[in-house]
Amino acid sequence: MTQRTSDMIDVGIRVAREFGFPCLMLGLLLFGLREAAQALHRTVVVPVVESHSAFLRQTTATLEGLGRTQEQQAETLQELAAGQREIREIVVGRDK
Repeated sequence: MTQRTSDMIDVGIRVAREFGFPCLMLGLLLFGLREAAQALHRTVVVPVVESHSAFLRQTTATLEGLGRTQEQQAETLQELAAGQREIREIVVGRDK
């Protein structure tokens, strides 16, 4: 047994004598929950946040591309409409 482990056991015994066994168990439970939360943060939360951030960056790029495509479609439709107006004016002009 190492010196650190021995010191931790001594501290646990002193806490149990001073505050009682339930307080010692509560302290151990809180310590265990803290360690579990840190482990979950490293193995679950950080990777999820990183992948979600990457997804948002990709979605933003896709939406920007779609916006440019819609602008091009609008310009093309305006050109088609202008061409159709010219054709209609020519056809209507012939009928007169």
